Amino acid sequence: MRIVLATPLYPPEIADVAAYAKELARRLSKDHEVTVVTYAHLPEPISGVTVVAIEKHRPLLVRLLSFRNALARAIRGADIVLAVNGASIELPLLLVSRHRTTPLIFCVADRAAHDRAGLLEHLASSRAGHIVSDFPPRRPEILPFAPRPTEELAAHERSWDAHVAGLSRLFHHAH
Repeated sequence: MRIVLATPLYPPEIADVAAYAKELARRLSKDHEVTVVTYAHLPEPISGVTVVAIEKHRPLLVRLLSFRNALARAIRGADIVLAVNGASIELPLLLVSRHRTTPLIFCVADRAAHDRAGLLEHLASSRAGHIVSDFPPRRPEILPFAPRPTEELAAHERSWDAHVAGLSRLFHHAH
């Protein structure tokens, strides 16, 4: 299955949304062809994942149009679009989704942005076949001189396995 992941943040950014997007792309790429469309300067590569980065230091209008164009190209032939909420992707997503029938899954990974969301997010999420708002917790930190958090790491891995399995069910339901 060809999946496009549209996300406003991606490593080397350190926000939780960026870490989520990278981990999700890495895990999905084991069974699917994944393309990430994001705003980034020198994005971190992932083996087996195509990352299309829009330079985030460009003027706003140029940046939004570039993202829209990159997203439109990436969606051609895609089976699913996963969109992570964020104002900078919602307008391009709305413009592209008007002319495409590719199923959309909207991920509310940034709860703070969602809580203050405006019309754009509501319009973008209304185009989605599914909205995902349950995500794996942060990976437990491994600290020097502290016992390895083995049980917490195992629970974290199980939560990711469940998350990806749930998304896979949505992919097949949407398609």
